[in-house]
Amino acid sequence: MSRNKTKERKPFQFTKKSIIALIFVSIAGILSGIFVGGFFIGAPQVDYSQYNEAELRDDAKTLSQRAQGKAPSAFKAYEAFEIAEERMFTHGSIYVTGTGEVKTIANQKVLSVKAYEDGKYYKESISKGLKSVGERDYYTEGGSTLHYYSASGITDQLTANWKDKGDRELSDFHEVNGVPITSFIPYIVSSKTVLNKTAVPKAITLEDGSKAYEVVIELDAILSVLNYVKQMKNISQLPNYPTFDSITLTCVIDEQFRFISIDTYEKYTVNYMGVNAGCTGILREDFIYGGKDIIPVTK
Repeated sequence: MSRNKTKERKPFQFTKKSIIALIFVSIAGILSGIFVGGFFIGAPQVDYSQYNEAELRDDAKTLSQRAQGKAPSAFKAYEAFEIAEERMFTHGSIYVTGTGEVKTIANQKVLSVKAYEDGKYYKESISKGLKSVGERDYYTEGGSTLHYYSASGITDQLTANWKDKGDRELSDFHEVNGVPITSFIPYIVSSKTVLNKTAVPKAITLEDGSKAYEVVIELDAILSVLNYVKQMKNISQLPNYPTFDSITLTCVIDEQFRFISIDTYEKYTVNYMGVNAGCTGILREDFIYGGKDIIPVTK
């Protein structure tokens, strides 16, 4: 009497190509931050197509009008954030730097820059490590295209050589990145996407003695990333969208509703070749206002 043999399933083997791909996936997510990943099989997928951004947004313009002559303490934490985002480009020039490190199987140094001055927008991202990538994008209000460059020869100091790639349609940038180049916040923050709706700004004193407010926001892990996940999926060429577990934004906002800093802490899962990488992302962004000639010239 013969016995049937059950064929054993071979465990997934990490190759150099798959390791590099997983690291690239993490880089494309937050573009600057710290990622600590654990690899495992199986994760639920979210159908983001069932949600509509317009329906998730509040009327931030009206909210900002209500804030005339008031301090952030007069509003809920998420409302103060919405007002600051709505007024972001009304304070003259703005220069935002994000710095961090990617930690998965190998370490990655990362840098991001966002800037606005006199109707001109600029975005830059650089990552150095096992997978080194970088891009610069320039846009002037009123145009239908933007100009971009790709990086090569990236150094440990996160400097690079830049190759002119020409123009690209604004709609193409928007589709790939989830948000237009004129948006510096990738998340949707509103009364419909915030979990801690009753939280209020906490008064603090900055190092220079000026008054400011700490704003802590816990975001819905699905609704708030409706745009953000498009960037991660498209840039990394993933078969599916990443799945978020939690997102917390800790911001400092001054009395003029200007962002001073934003610290992001998020946990999510990305999938590549049937293997999921559980990641924790930490990002620090600092905002400077009123500078002159802040947008770098690429030669």
